[in-house]
Amino acid sequence: MIREMYAEIQKQTDKHSVSELCEIYGVSRSGYYKWLKRAGQLNRYEKTHKILDSYVLDIHSHHPMMGYRQIRDKLYLEFGWIVSDPTVWKSMKRLRIHGYTRRRKATATGTNLEHIRYANVLNREFKAEKPMQKIVTDVTYIKHNGKWYYLAGYLDLFNNEILEWELSDTFDNFLVMKPAERLLKRKMSTEHQVLLHSDQGVQYSSAGYCNLLKEYNVIQSMSRAGNPRDNAVMESFWGRFKDTLRKHFRYWECDDLRSTIEQAIYYFNNERPVRKLKGKPPVPYRTELVA
Repeated sequence: MIREMYAEIQKQTDKHSVSELCEIYGVSRSGYYKWLKRAGQLNRYEKTHKILDSYVLDIHSHHPMMGYRQIRDKLYLEFGWIVSDPTVWKSMKRLRIHGYTRRRKATATGTNLEHIRYANVLNREFKAEKPMQKIVTDVTYIKHNGKWYYLAGYLDLFNNEILEWELSDTFDNFLVMKPAERLLKRKMSTEHQVLLHSDQGVQYSSAGYCNLLKEYNVIQSMSRAGNPRDNAVMESFWGRFKDTLRKHFRYWECDDLRSTIEQAIYYFNNERPVRKLKGKPPVPYRTELVA
């Protein structure tokens, strides 16, 4: 019976991600991939590429903006596969998928720089001594009812609390600026300076966003190009969050995606225990500490 389900999943991997299909059929991804490795109808070369293509399509379905270099990094981080950039590029070509490529100006001089780069001030020092001392942010992607939505979040490294977030079907500057403005209004009640870390995405490097942070005297920090581990805590959080969104909140069955995400964030902030916080959820940990 379970082999038949694996076979059905294999037939549909050109249209749906392995994660989604395994969730629907109620089987584990690891079990499916083990079955795929044991499949005898392919030679060793074909097996390797079939499995690689499944991994690549799985990552692409969750991170449609990623190019082959980022997918190669994800293959190592999530599945332990060590492959070259050209191998991943060929896999994406076979699957007829591609990441999003930013169009940048060839030159930019003077004071009219459209996108600004900052040093990696955070430098992977992910431990914070007090609330709103170090904050990380990133944008992730969620497919709902055949449409892609973009979710921006701001996470406090002190207690892994999502301080602000925004959901939109448009990938523009407002996606990151609206929650940033709400967050920075909170900063006015803090005496210490805040460090805010992101990647080098066009939204985070836009003049409007950078000027907003300057207005509130925020230290801006950016990951180095091609180094997703510089923002590892936020990337890891989005991975756990979307996994919970699928398995426990079954978001694809809900009509109101925003409401479902709001419930999931409440769960992560107020109910889900965090080991580094002595088993307490982020908000109770913070409120008990400052009480």
